[in-house]
Amino acid sequence: MFLLDAENLKDAKLTLSLIFFNIIGYFIFNIALPLDYLLFFAQINRKILYNLEIWRLLTPIFLHSDIIHLFSNMFALLIFGATIEITLKISKIQYLLIYFTSGLIGNIFSLFFLPLDSVSLGASGAIFGLIGVVFFMIATEERSLLPFALIYILYFITASFLPGINIWAHIFGLLAGLLLAYFFYYRKSLLP
Repeated sequence: MFLLDAENLKDAKLTLSLIFFNIIGYFIFNIALPLDYLLFFAQINRKILYNLEIWRLLTPIFLHSDIIHLFSNMFALLIFGATIEITLKISKIQYLLIYFTSGLIGNIFSLFFLPLDSVSLGASGAIFGLIGVVFFMIATEERSLLPFALIYILYFITASFLPGINIWAHIFGLLAGLLLAYFFYYRKSLLP
């Protein structure tokens, strides 16, 4: 159930599309345009709270600070997104709802827990939501993998405390993913 190979990756069209849009966003905002454009769409808490620039809660999901940030997030998106998508137990609409809701919730909590002048961007809140769903799938279907999944999540949470990483987007994105997994995945499996 949790094996990815090149053959089934081609069925992960939503995941590949999200990766494509993130890569295009990186090249447009980090290479083609001046920094001001990136900052116009990044999450800057002061601008959201005082200027009501609400789009800054969603647009950062497609922005990244550098190529390593982009690569690490897209690699995680490929693994966790494709795992969810190829299981066919969560619909395409639910997958997108998990992705965007987790990213949004991570950014909303970052709005309240990070300083006003913080600049935050990246898909990791959304990706942590997908990690939460995969964890839920492992916990309900492949319990023999549960210790490894717990170690993996603890590693990612611990790494989130490094400087320059938005721990709040990670934690609340993960919690959103777990909650949505309960509604979209677990409750559905309980129905006759």
